[in-house]
Amino acid sequence: MNVLIDKVFVFFRRFKKLIKLIDKKTSVKSVVKSVAGALLLSILIIAIPVLVIINMFIYAKLTFLLSVFLVIIVMGWSFLYYFFYYKLLKNYHEELSEINTKIPQLVESSIVATFFFFIGIIVLATIF
Repeated sequence: MNVLIDKVFVFFRRFKKLIKLIDKKTSVKSVVKSVAGALLLSILIIAIPVLVIINMFIYAKLTFLLSVFLVIIVMGWSFLYYFFYYKLLKNYHEELSEINTKIPQLVESSIVATFFFFIGIIVLATIF
């Protein structure tokens, strides 16, 4: 049990060091541009499936299944957003290309996806 806890602490210590290293090499201007670009790209990619699912709500028997699909798509959106965010950040700062941004990307997107999962569960439980 202690080995697992030690691995978790080492992982989060590594995550913290990578975030500090990334923050040292970035500027506010590049972060704002990366956030705006990542939001735009991820929303454009997610918009088509979401609009198709929303239009399918006319079928009364599929409402619960379609709601679950929407929750899954919103959870997947967080992974897509952070993928584009770190990709754009690497494009703006060439020195970040040698840093492993996979760990911060996965940790941050997992936290956001978990938050969206709980919100989706609460909403689905109150509606159905």
